[in-house]
Amino acid sequence: MGFAMCLGVQMLVFYVIGRYMPVSDRNFMRIFILAGAVSFLALDLFLYYRITVGQVPAAEIFLAGCIGGWLGAIISGLTHMKRFLLSMAGR
Repeated sequence: MGFAMCLGVQMLVFYVIGRYMPVSDRNFMRIFILAGAVSFLALDLFLYYRITVGQVPAAEIFLAGCIGGWLGAIISGLTHMKRFLLSMAGR
């Protein structure tokens, strides 16, 4: 769940920024750091809601899985998804 949410937010950030600003290879890391921070905030809000309101029975395992998925998506975005993210930005 954390992996899917993080990659979705990364794609959304690159798409929105690509609509209003030119994105080059040089600016990729700046935008990727912004996308990583936004995806972390989205995952944090999701986890806060699910753990406090939803009363997840195994919260520690759920938390570890979501954070692990988020970290996996960050690494995947930096390595395998760079071309795709730049194409989402209209380049």
